[in-house]
Amino acid sequence: MEGLFRQRMTQALQVHSFPERIVIELTPRCNLSCPMCPGRHMQPQDGNISGELWEKLIDEIARTNPGSIVIPFWRGESLLHPDFEGLLKYALSRSVRIHISTNGHSMTESQSRTLTRCEFVTFSVHTLKGYSNAKQFLSLREGACPLVQLSFVRGEETAARLLETVLASPDLEGFDSIRLYEEHTKEGVFGRADVSKDPQRRFCNKLQDTLVIAYDGSFSRCNHIWVTENGINLNGSSIAEVWTSAMLERIRGAYPDDRCGKCDQWIGHTLGESWRMEAGRLDHRIFAAGNRNEKN
Repeated sequence: MEGLFRQRMTQALQVHSFPERIVIELTPRCNLSCPMCPGRHMQPQDGNISGELWEKLIDEIARTNPGSIVIPFWRGESLLHPDFEGLLKYALSRSVRIHISTNGHSMTESQSRTLTRCEFVTFSVHTLKGYSNAKQFLSLREGACPLVQLSFVRGEETAARLLETVLASPDLEGFDSIRLYEEHTKEGVFGRADVSKDPQRRFCNKLQDTLVIAYDGSFSRCNHIWVTENGINLNGSSIAEVWTSAMLERIRGAYPDDRCGKCDQWIGHTLGESWRMEAGRLDHRIFAAGNRNEKN
């Protein structure tokens, strides 16, 4: 039965010729220690992506597929990179599409002004200071750009204190959308969400359109799996070479293997809920199995 499942998935698989979403981690360091974050249960990592690697990756993206979305964050807080503004300004000078998330806790005014040039900014709020900085950020943008989202995690203190107030505002307090995510792990372990899993498991779209690159040039198959693969490094290989490598082909062909098989992100449960204003009305969506219609 397992072999038949893999055969069906492989036949149905339509992998993009070049990743449409490219996660590039600027640093794995974080200035917070949130209770639901898997980083609290893992060996701490330290380091920053080099300017050379960043420019190499950005140049390839701009040359090969400028429509790809670059997501410059992963396991840490990107604004902690000592040259955060320089890195983003280089990518923006190449007309690369930037979607970024920050907890906003230590954001400076200069960093805020750089973020206003991105296409999409998410404030993942875990502190009242982060929320205050997110509100100040709204006053800096000109017109409707960038789109700004406020996100919470169910059960966390900031969600309990702020979510109801924001949703009660007739304009969502100026934010374009609000997200409420479920916990992605339980005590740092993936695959322990307390929901029933859909027996009709679909192939994970992350393996079709998304590449995750760590600060040191190693890569992961998915942003929800906080470990990287061995054997290929982007310092010496191109994105195209990694994307079409025998290693990723084996991972796709063996789906779901030991790592993917434990994951429950494909259910859609952890995507939670969203609220946004559409034509003057509040549009509320719930993401779950059978209704997974938005990226996370």
